[in-house]
Amino acid sequence: MDVGRLFVVWLGPPELARLDGLTVTIRDDRPDRAEGLTPEQIAEQIWGPLRFDLLPDGVPMGEYRAADLGGRVAVTGGMLIGEEVPFALTPTWPPRQWSRELSEWQDEVGTVLRLQLEARREGYEPWTLTGAIDVAGESRTVEVP
Repeated sequence: MDVGRLFVVWLGPPELARLDGLTVTIRDDRPDRAEGLTPEQIAEQIWGPLRFDLLPDGVPMGEYRAADLGGRVAVTGGMLIGEEVPFALTPTWPPRQWSRELSEWQDEVGTVLRLQLEARREGYEPWTLTGAIDVAGESRTVEVP
């Protein structure tokens, strides 16, 4: 299985030369898709095209950041301005209740990866940014305001 990559770069402002921590969360595309499921079933399913990879055997951990077991949340320690932090990604699987073909699941969730980034720096309240990346085709760079 090919492993995709997401690179997050801290660009500033220069007054904040570093972050003390960053949490990257993959958001669901449409929470209303999960009608009829229990809260536990909703929490364990990523309703989008990609999840953070747990890096199966044969893929070196190297510089990649680890994710939670559900593949939704990845946490990194501090990072300096201009530093690039990589995360490994893999396609999501349909929920256990899915009875159609895998290709239909992929069509259903589409190609937009929705992210939430929570940055932390001592002396400041944590702040949250959101963004979306269309992961179809060539690699893309997206700046999150």
